[in-house]
Amino acid sequence: MVKKASLFALVALLLMSLAIPFQAHGAAPPATDHLVLIQKTSQMYHNGKYFKASQPLTEKKGVTYVAARSISERLYSKLYYDSKAQEYVISYLKQEIRYRTNSSSYKVNGEVTEMNGAPFIQSGTLMIPIRSLLKPYGITMQVKAAEKKIDWIWIVKPQADFTVSPQTIYAGETEVSYVDKAYHPGGKLIVDERWEGYATSFSTPGQYTVKRWVQDENGTWSDPYSVVIDVMKPNEPPAAKFVTDKASYKMGEPILYTDLSTDPENQIKKAEWTNNAKGFFVPGPQTVTLKVTDAHGATSEYSQTVTIENETLYAKQDFDKLFTDVGDKFQIDGGSVLQMSTIPWTFTVNGQQTLIRSNSPEHIEEEGIYYSDTASGNVRFLTHNQNNRVNPVRVYIVATNENAEEATVTEQHVGVGGPAPYVSQTGKAAVGNFLLSHSGVALNKVTAIPAGESRVILSKLSDVNLAQARVVTMYADVVTSAPIKFTVVVVDADKDVLAELPNLQQLPRDGKHVRGTFHDANRSVGIMEPIGATPSRIIITDKVVDTRLTGYDVTTGDLMSNDGNNGAYYSVTLYNVHPRTLIGINPRGGHYGGAFLVNNQLVYTTSSTILKDANDVGVLYRTGDRAETVTIAFTPASGSNLPFNILLYPLPALK
Repeated sequence: MVKKASLFALVALLLMSLAIPFQAHGAAPPATDHLVLIQKTSQMYHNGKYFKASQPLTEKKGVTYVAARSISERLYSKLYYDSKAQEYVISYLKQEIRYRTNSSSYKVNGEVTEMNGAPFIQSGTLMIPIRSLLKPYGITMQVKAAEKKIDWIWIVKPQADFTVSPQTIYAGETEVSYVDKAYHPGGKLIVDERWEGYATSFSTPGQYTVKRWVQDENGTWSDPYSVVIDVMKPNEPPAAKFVTDKASYKMGEPILYTDLSTDPENQIKKAEWTNNAKGFFVPGPQTVTLKVTDAHGATSEYSQTVTIENETLYAKQDFDKLFTDVGDKFQIDGGSVLQMSTIPWTFTVNGQQTLIRSNSPEHIEEEGIYYSDTASGNVRFLTHNQNNRVNPVRVYIVATNENAEEATVTEQHVGVGGPAPYVSQTGKAAVGNFLLSHSGVALNKVTAIPAGESRVILSKLSDVNLAQARVVTMYADVVTSAPIKFTVVVVDADKDVLAELPNLQQLPRDGKHVRGTFHDANRSVGIMEPIGATPSRIIITDKVVDTRLTGYDVTTGDLMSNDGNNGAYYSVTLYNVHPRTLIGINPRGGHYGGAFLVNNQLVYTTSSTILKDANDVGVLYRTGDRAETVTIAFTPASGSNLPFNILLYPLPALK
């Protein structure tokens, strides 16, 4: 009986040992890091190794300050500048400490805490109170005044991170894999691990918690890292289905497709059609296929065959003019456009409007000032840049008030496109967002700038973290209460632009693209005579019929031509458009991807792609059974080729 009891106790102890980390079994205590700082010097000794801080320990009003970036590195942390919040951030694992210059309060994981001093900038370096780091990092500090030393001791644990793959796991079906993400902040080796709840498959639906601990080469165990896995019941695939309004059609007869696909979770994420033309122009059978995909990747296909009769309802060219969707395109013989009559027009300048265009250098190779000028009243910005640096960057508009009194900058209309890999993408998106802003109520976001100070404006631009090979474009309108110096600045994404600005140089133009300051950048065009009864065209941005803005690169004094008139805002009113007229856009210089406000409704050219050449026509509008007044507002899109024509075609009769 004694032997049985002893055996039972031994088994119980063994089971208990599996439920707690190894460190609780009397393992050696965690190893510590040791940092020695020499007062009033830049000397730091981390675990016996010498490092030099960017600034010496500095004492002000009885408070000792340390260089933030240098101490962050010793704490295995990262320092960066949050331009939106205007705060410096020291991040370590899941911990975040936020500082503001000249403020004695700081935030630790969102909780506001008071310091015994306020951070400040010294020779371009952020200096922070040394004691502000003690509690967040669990540091024990000893001041050895006689030796002029400050000793820090703290524990650095390994991290047991891991991920589970795939994201969606089905009971009894999915093989689960675990991806090791464990590391030590100081680079020490991970030598052991322990799991709880580990499994490569789960037989029943529900939530499962998997925990992991790791041990470093010094014998220190991590805190547990947990992942909760949601195991779902097996997915039921969607069912693809569609119908057509008829089974048989004439050539050139419109076909109506109705998607009737279903999914048990109502989570159809993608529908892919094959051969679902709006109409066919060859007799015989045509098979149309619909493939649908649900949120879990399950698919279903359905096909249906329609019969195309050997009889024509509409010829292809008439069908396209009648039935191509607004925001879509159809093809023509691009040479035929040159035979269409041209509609003469002139413009009037619509109010005071300054344009600051910063597009040279277009490619970002270095940090610096990309353009700068002083302007007042109504000011428009156009910036268009691609980052060629390895580091991510941000593009800023810095407004400096050089007046004796406070001034304001009011943001009214802003459109940003990007980041994206192609210039045509960002140009099209930025123009669309800018016009959409114009179609509604002005933003009226006011930035007050005290005399002699600078502020970052148009944060929608500087919020974009621009990675290598990515492009960002912005069109924006502001109004100032007084002359303001505007500076377009590019710095690495983790830097404080206002701290860096005094050390930056004005960069030269790249010799290919445009920068400068231009005036009279709003153009109103009114065409009174009846148009649309015969094919005709309006020529835009060709530099002959439509003259370009002229201005100056004030950084050099050079006379500049605003090639393409990018950034100029056109409002074209056609007062008497014939009933049943198609209005379209036809590029004449190459590809074009842009946007237009047609009677205050946004239309892209096109909604899903671009106009690739002079053989494409993007559909903007069709008039009804009565003559109409049509207003088309736009600005030429960056990243596209110019000129383009506005085409007017009489629509064929409906049958």
